[in-house]
Amino acid sequence: MSPALQRAMLANRVRTITDGQVELDTAALDGPVAGAVVDGRAFYHAVDERSLGPALRWANTRGADQLTIFADESFSGDLARRAELLDTSVEVWQAEGVTVTPAVPKPALTPPTLPDNHLAYRAVIAEAGARPIDDHGMLVAEVAGLEVARVVDDEDEPQGTRLDVGVGQADRELQQYIHGHLDDDANLRRAIAAVVRHRNPGAAAHPLSRLARQRWLRSVLMDDPTLVGCGELAPIIPLRPRDTLLGTEPTAAGGDDVIVVCSVGVDLDLLPEAADYRSRENPNAELVVVVPERDRPLMGSLITEVVPRLRIQSIELPWEPRAEGQRR
Repeated sequence: MSPALQRAMLANRVRTITDGQVELDTAALDGPVAGAVVDGRAFYHAVDERSLGPALRWANTRGADQLTIFADESFSGDLARRAELLDTSVEVWQAEGVTVTPAVPKPALTPPTLPDNHLAYRAVIAEAGARPIDDHGMLVAEVAGLEVARVVDDEDEPQGTRLDVGVGQADRELQQYIHGHLDDDANLRRAIAAVVRHRNPGAAAHPLSRLARQRWLRSVLMDDPTLVGCGELAPIIPLRPRDTLLGTEPTAAGGDDVIVVCSVGVDLDLLPEAADYRSRENPNAELVVVVPERDRPLMGSLITEVVPRLRIQSIELPWEPRAEGQRR
């Protein structure tokens, strides 16, 4: 949708829900986000289900004390659910064409149950030295948070599945072509050894050390939960299927009455995402958000006070070299 059309639709929707009392000059609307502030009330056109955080920050920087978000039917329910989890005044409207109605909160996706022939690979993955992770309907093998293999359906195999080894789709296809003659265990161990060389504090910079860093943080915490004051942490299934290996969406782990969410870099929707994890897993839990120390100043722009029972913490980064004698 073009910015001009977004602005026109926003103007019409604002006029609809305010009974024509608020008129917007489309030429004065705020850039490509199609947002506007009138008498302290902000109106914002969302682009996807992770628009709540960006919308809140945008409204806050413009001095608005109310926020109205317009969203397409496909994700308005998700935005409405996430808005209810925050201690702030946000209303979400479902908007399709000229029709505008209050959005009804939609429950978070229920993760699919992995079939037995997929779960059978857990032992193979663990014994080879990787961590088996339920990745919202797919069993994957992670090494220091990086996926090195996944279980996929294959009707040509006796068990109906196979272990696809590789980092990313292109690498999996290449490895199948080159190393397809190896058994699953040998092929997986070879891939694990290759990744381990590049994902440790003493390793030189390498592309493999730059991928999935939020999952790398989670891996460190699951190996040593005491870093965040926990006795034990287990991976939490993602809120939605992962589209790409290069995604930067936060990742989560859980323990006794605590939900830990890890993130690296700038993610304006981090706190709504973290609150969504807690709501799905354990609404009464303490929420701990773990970010690199250099990212902590950015948390101020995320309006942290809107999330109750929140603790923000940093840990030593596993991809940064450590001085001699430091704890490993």
